[in-house]
Amino acid sequence: MRIKVLAAAGLILLGIVVFSIYLGSNNESVPDDKGIIQKIEVKNSSFLEVSEDWDGFETVIIDTDKLRKAADNGQVTLSLMGEEFEVRIQEVSRQNGKNGENAYFYIGSIVGSKQSRAELYIEGEIFHGSVELGEPWNVTYNIAHTDERYNGKIVHVMFMIDWEKERERLEQEDIDPLQFFLINSDSRKHVISIEIFDFNNKSIFKETYTLGFEDEISSPKIDAELGQYRYEIILDNNSTFEQKVQADHATNLCSSEKLYINLIDHPEYPMEIGIEVA
Repeated sequence: MRIKVLAAAGLILLGIVVFSIYLGSNNESVPDDKGIIQKIEVKNSSFLEVSEDWDGFETVIIDTDKLRKAADNGQVTLSLMGEEFEVRIQEVSRQNGKNGENAYFYIGSIVGSKQSRAELYIEGEIFHGSVELGEPWNVTYNIAHTDERYNGKIVHVMFMIDWEKERERLEQEDIDPLQFFLINSDSRKHVISIEIFDFNNKSIFKETYTLGFEDEISSPKIDAELGQYRYEIILDNNSTFEQKVQADHATNLCSSEKLYINLIDHPEYPMEIGIEVA
């Protein structure tokens, strides 16, 4: 049986990665004390493909009705990978869900941790959640639904990120170089100058390009340090534009931002600027 994690609501989860799990036939469910989350014990596990950024994960089924009722009452006990945490609900909103059911969004914090934050989203049987514990734990638990069922219930995946371990992993990663791409979609020829300044306002790159209709140019890869960089763009020795980008570690979840500049035939807005994160 194949389990595929579906895209989670962007405002809740950070860095969800699509992956697959193949469950063996000898599975048992282990309920938590409150009966909201039931862990699925996978006994036949010769199959897993998970993100190297996760510091642990579990497959679970969730009683969303019981979870919603507890959240509506203002406090929820969640069993997260063997640890129980009391979530005090502080904000509640309701909206129309994609599947025609009411969707409930809860924001709260962990009792005893001022730096914590919990975001819970429920739509029918579907649950997305992110619980950031803050000090002294410095870990985040994320929960996303899959397209598979177990005993009639939707299978969810809970995974943990330990931010101290994540920092150590990032320190071992190289910085992804900066790069930009130029496209001329205008019928006229254009001259464009690009200069890049670092966070100390020091110029690290400067070049001028001439582009005819449908010309495309890719810049060389530009070595950078971790931080924010400023692009100064001069079009036809006349109009000046600025854009900031972030240089980051080359990881699975994020990397340095790539700048795309498309020249177009428009009297007020002669270029389209986009940023892509690989």
